[in-house]
Amino acid sequence: MPSLLDTSLSGLRAYQGALSTTSQNIANVGNEDYTRQRVEFNARLPIKQGSGFVGQGVDLTSVNRVIDSFNTINVRELTANTARLEAFESFSSRIENVIADQDASLLPTLNSFFGSLNDVANDPSANAPRVALIATAESLQQRFLSISGELKNVEDEINSRIRSDINEINAITSDLASLNNAITRISAPDKRPSDLLDKRDGLVKKLAEKISVTVVEQRDGSFNVLVGTGQLLVTNSTSLTLVAQTDDAQPDKVSVAVQSGSGGTVGITNALVGGDLGGIIDFRDNLLNATQNRLGRTAIGVSEAMNAQNIQGLDLKGDLGENLFSTVSTGVLQGQFGGDYIANGFDRTGETVTFNLGFDGVNLATSVAINAGETNDVIAQNILTAIGVAAGVGVVGGVVTVPGTTTGQSMRFSLYGSNIQFEKIGGPSTLGNDLQITGLADDGAGAGNANDAIMSLSALGSSSTRTTAGAVSNGNNASFLGPSTVAIPNANNTGTGIANFSITDIAQLTNSDYELSFNGGNYTLIRLSDSATVVNGVGPNFSVDGLEISTSGVPVNGDSFFIRPTQNGALSFKSLVSDPAKIAAAFPVRATSNVANIGDISVNKTTVTDALNGDLTDTVDIVFNPAGTFNVVDRATGVAFPGQTNISYFDGINVTQNGWQIQIKGSPQVGDTLTVQQNTNSASDNRNMLLLAGLQTKSVLDNNTTTFEQTYNALTSEVGVVSQQVSINLDVEKSLLQSAFARRESVSGVNLDEEAADLIRFQQAYQALARIIQASDEIFQSLLASV
Repeated sequence: MPSLLDTSLSGLRAYQGALSTTSQNIANVGNEDYTRQRVEFNARLPIKQGSGFVGQGVDLTSVNRVIDSFNTINVRELTANTARLEAFESFSSRIENVIADQDASLLPTLNSFFGSLNDVANDPSANAPRVALIATAESLQQRFLSISGELKNVEDEINSRIRSDINEINAITSDLASLNNAITRISAPDKRPSDLLDKRDGLVKKLAEKISVTVVEQRDGSFNVLVGTGQLLVTNSTSLTLVAQTDDAQPDKVSVAVQSGSGGTVGITNALVGGDLGGIIDFRDNLLNATQNRLGRTAIGVSEAMNAQNIQGLDLKGDLGENLFSTVSTGVLQGQFGGDYIANGFDRTGETVTFNLGFDGVNLATSVAINAGETNDVIAQNILTAIGVAAGVGVVGGVVTVPGTTTGQSMRFSLYGSNIQFEKIGGPSTLGNDLQITGLADDGAGAGNANDAIMSLSALGSSSTRTTAGAVSNGNNASFLGPSTVAIPNANNTGTGIANFSITDIAQLTNSDYELSFNGGNYTLIRLSDSATVVNGVGPNFSVDGLEISTSGVPVNGDSFFIRPTQNGALSFKSLVSDPAKIAAAFPVRATSNVANIGDISVNKTTVTDALNGDLTDTVDIVFNPAGTFNVVDRATGVAFPGQTNISYFDGINVTQNGWQIQIKGSPQVGDTLTVQQNTNSASDNRNMLLLAGLQTKSVLDNNTTTFEQTYNALTSEVGVVSQQVSINLDVEKSLLQSAFARRESVSGVNLDEEAADLIRFQQAYQALARIIQASDEIFQSLLASV
């Protein structure tokens, strides 16, 4: 038989719990992570009494969170997206301010520099414009350094922030694992501790601010937290540790990995999306790196184009021009070979030593006779003479200068004690060149031994490297590499392979990085900007996108190398000229018409095509014949050059000889003469300076389709467009997050009006039940009194 007291007491206990739950809801009204709780009542089973069933009261069967899983997931995902965009936007706006600032950007300084070039062109003999030009060149250097330095600071800050985010993520995942343990320990199959679940959801949301995660709830109530493409961070009561480590391919970059139970690590950087960590990695890999590369390519382009033109000119001292700037792509290939010949198998008993010198498409088969009584210095002089003979140019002023045939470079050989010193000269870029010494042999004639000759090797300066240690001998060739950059070997490489790259053509140079990998006996080069395979072959040398790539050593399948040609172009940009007189405003040659000419002819244009040509300043006469032809004659011999006789004339014809080209206009008469000779009045000559100044509007990059200004404007435009788009997306994402949070609050948030209504309802029920108990007591007391 049901008890009136028991029924009422069950209600008191149930509504006491309901009041406590309502109180908990109201107390957490300001807690964003709190989920409103709701009590569930169930009537007790009735018992049969007489003709019907009588109830036995009520039980508070559960206290549940009012939650919509879709809203929770939506808020978490939008939180991760918003944090990613906020991180990206904060950095992109920062570099936009550096790149595009009207006063701090590159263009004002670059335009000022070209303005100074024009000032020198207007008055080439004056010193003041030359001094001003040097000052603006130094300002250009500082501007490149300033912008690239700020980009490097951002890169360093990103590396630091990645480490900081990883530390915070590890702290959160550790707390999540502890909460998993607490929840599973005290949970029943159909009952979970709501407040601990809220705390765990709050930690997951906090984790989403750092990195996008996927949550999978297990049957025991615990969460598995995954990142990227399924890498576990938290499982049950265990959390895995994220670590910041040096990137295998790029040592200057911090990557993210998960520490495995065996002590190793699994890289997950490329799988990370969302959150602050995903945002800064996205910014670094997709905007910062591209900005550094684009700025670097601009700096390399300015340097190489200016240098290429200045070395074609003549300075106030009557010398050929030198490089105006240096970047990663400039330097000098130089070195020495020789040594103590007598002690190293050069037998002075009448033997002959032979070897080959190869560079820039040239191969010099050199043969030297070693005679009795010769000293090391005499042998060195004989070697230099033999090189001149092999080249067909002889020794001039103690120097043998041999022009190349591929890139317009030349090699200069001279004596340095008993050594032969070589130095590469000329060409718009000093990269992409080397000197090979091969086939050293001696015939052992006389009393000597065959093939025992040795020449020692040494490199000069830091801009060239010797790739063969110590010496060259029979069967052991030597190679000197010009200033090039060593491709970064992957940290996991197991072979001894080496890759070097150099810039050979700024017109073809791209903004991309590259990955060179070795597999199955072949090298594969991938251009990372578009994932295109641009090289697939056995090597050892490749030419692509304005790069010369050389490989050596013994690579192993799976070995790879990272190539970033332009990254440091701006950071290493340097002005080289400090002497105003060394600015090459003039041409080294001048073309004039003979005063006795009776026809109407003139030289419309003079161009230096090879300032390093040994015959550049020799006097050459262009003599017009009957029947509308002309000869190009060497005045020193009075003989026409081979292939330069009886050339048919037409108005505007170009004539090329000895490293120069002229364009002839007008109507010549028989006997008329034009003379091309050394320019002895360089002070008033501005022809080369006009060409230098003209580089401002000349298309030299992107396969000769864009100017420096257009290239930089494209950079600022790209950064600006990306920054603007990210800012727009961030505003949208914030709005979506706000809406999602409002939807969550409408379901799971505490509504004080509703809680106040529940409070009154539960309080009234509690009071009514208390009154029933009081009535029950009065009835009981009446019964006792009646006995």
